[in-house]
Amino acid sequence: MESYLRFSIIVLVCGLCVPVIGAQPGNTTQANVSGDAEVNALNLPAFPFLAEIIGDDVYVRSGPGTQYYNCGKARKDEKVKVVGNKFSWLQIVAPAGSYSWISKQYVQIDPQNNTSGTVIGEAVRVYAGSDEVQPMHSTSMQLKLNKGDKVTIVGEEKDGYCKIAPPEGAYLWVSSQHAKPLGTLMAPAQTTTSVMPTTAHPVPATPFPTNSGSLKPQVFSPNEPNDSSMPSPAPITLEEQRMSQVQVLKEKVEAERTKPAADQNFADIKKELMDVAGDKQSPKSAQNAQSLLKVIERCELSQEITKAVKVQEELFGKTQQQIESAKNEQLSKLVDKSIFAVIGKLLESPLFAETPGEKYYRVVDENGRTQCYARPTGAAADVDLSKFVDKKVGLVGTIEANTEMGEAVVHFTNIVEIQ
Repeated sequence: MESYLRFSIIVLVCGLCVPVIGAQPGNTTQANVSGDAEVNALNLPAFPFLAEIIGDDVYVRSGPGTQYYNCGKARKDEKVKVVGNKFSWLQIVAPAGSYSWISKQYVQIDPQNNTSGTVIGEAVRVYAGSDEVQPMHSTSMQLKLNKGDKVTIVGEEKDGYCKIAPPEGAYLWVSSQHAKPLGTLMAPAQTTTSVMPTTAHPVPATPFPTNSGSLKPQVFSPNEPNDSSMPSPAPITLEEQRMSQVQVLKEKVEAERTKPAADQNFADIKKELMDVAGDKQSPKSAQNAQSLLKVIERCELSQEITKAVKVQEELFGKTQQQIESAKNEQLSKLVDKSIFAVIGKLLESPLFAETPGEKYYRVVDENGRTQCYARPTGAAADVDLSKFVDKKVGLVGTIEANTEMGEAVVHFTNIVEIQ
């Protein structure tokens, strides 16, 4: 009887302990996105936890798989903070030296501190940065920032993107085969384990092929798993890659359109869009690329019109100056002929040529007939009249009849050449 009682007590105690042993600390309020069996298989502690890199130069990647581009390397014995997992990959806080990209048009840089920026748009995408992938091809989105969020600039702007320190929530990935858990950092009220990257459709951002052929082979680290039997993400289609490329190019087009028309340059963007538009294996992406090319065509047409208008304005301005100059010149030549006693061609006359102070001139009409004689008086007597000889002139003075000469004589005090 006593033995039976002890056996019953042991069975009861074991029954009470089973739920406690099977429970994961901190995982009581949210299921593991990748499945509890997967977490148990990896034998991971509760998230977040600290892990130590146990491989040499282990790639840190933009997503949970070797098809994602690498964002640097983790050194042996380096400590990383793990916040989640996907398959056999650990989602980690971006280690030192990591960086991200954000479109420059949505960041206002502090004029007093060029390392500090403020986001000026809503739902602005942040992409994982890599030294091996151009910003416009870095399509592994980490998270979205909103207006007023602060970013830290850590490098020079490139291709319309700002190089920034990874914001909080910008995670990267490392193979669990080369990271040894060290222990839980804290007991969160609600687990955030096994979350995927913030983009709804994670897409590796390796450089896109220049034609519709196969993708560029991925680089595998000797310290990363490459076992076909291991669960892996769904294959990324060429259409999905092209769509990501078009999205990046669309942001670049919008960035160019914010510039003054004279500063806009779509040459490189057009080249890439034409490549996508001609890809028959990605019809949806090709259609979107063609739509963007039409937008660029309208912008370039506007540029041409602006240039043509500017040239016309410059030509019109020069023509106006020429007209104004000619007008002023003609006005300067206009003379009120009513002030003249006589108008005609001035010729020298032999009359009284030998008598001092009695210099006479002859004024003839257009047919050479003598109209009158002329004699300078007053101010005109001191003028060198030789430069007016054989030219059409107007004489200001008085007309008198000379009975001895049988002709009228103009005593002129002023002489003006008439064109």
